[in-house]
Amino acid sequence: MKIIPFGLAPVLGCLALVLGFAAAAQTPSSSSTSGGQTLSLNGEEHAGLVTGRHHSLIAYAGKDHSFTLDIGAYPAKPSDIPGFISIDKQIVQVTLVPVSGSAGLNALTTDKEKEMLLKYMNYELEFYKKKLKQHYSHLQTEWVSLNGRLFLLWYFDMPENYKLVSRQVYVSTLFYNRVMDLNAPVFKSDDWGRARAILVKLAGTMRTYDRRLDLEGLRKKL
Repeated sequence: MKIIPFGLAPVLGCLALVLGFAAAAQTPSSSSTSGGQTLSLNGEEHAGLVTGRHHSLIAYAGKDHSFTLDIGAYPAKPSDIPGFISIDKQIVQVTLVPVSGSAGLNALTTDKEKEMLLKYMNYELEFYKKKLKQHYSHLQTEWVSLNGRLFLLWYFDMPENYKLVSRQVYVSTLFYNRVMDLNAPVFKSDDWGRARAILVKLAGTMRTYDRRLDLEGLRKKL
């Protein structure tokens, strides 16, 4: 199976707002509603924040499949940057990227899952290097199993002369015919281990559904 790079440019273009790669702000092609409607940024789908009276979740409602991530006790709010959520003052992006050859995707071996996730990671890294002209360093990867689901944890350092962000942290997993990707840019004044902990904790709460979630109904229950 081959990873389709559909939508990666819009994702990283939005991320460029945080990293300083682009000067102009991007606007979402469809905005969120009060119930935490899933965002679509220039064709790329992002999970949205669903905030109730007592609790908050990150949720994605697809046509046939959905998922939630439990924020727990962390304070959370929408970020000023489209597609990002601020969780305990750490900005986080939850993105879904399509993959091809979706038939039988749920019956993959662990080795095949790893192969697909590494292809996704390598495509992102190639985009950083060739399109964004950023020469990252000290790439590290870890395989993590959380509640029976395989995740690829990967992170790298930004150039030393870069003024805003020191490191990028990602946690990626397969979600039916897509890659679900959690990303946190780490600012120089922040502890990257804290960003890592937030992403791993979120990933460990991932709950999937074989139906489209009613996000407004979900919000009312929180």
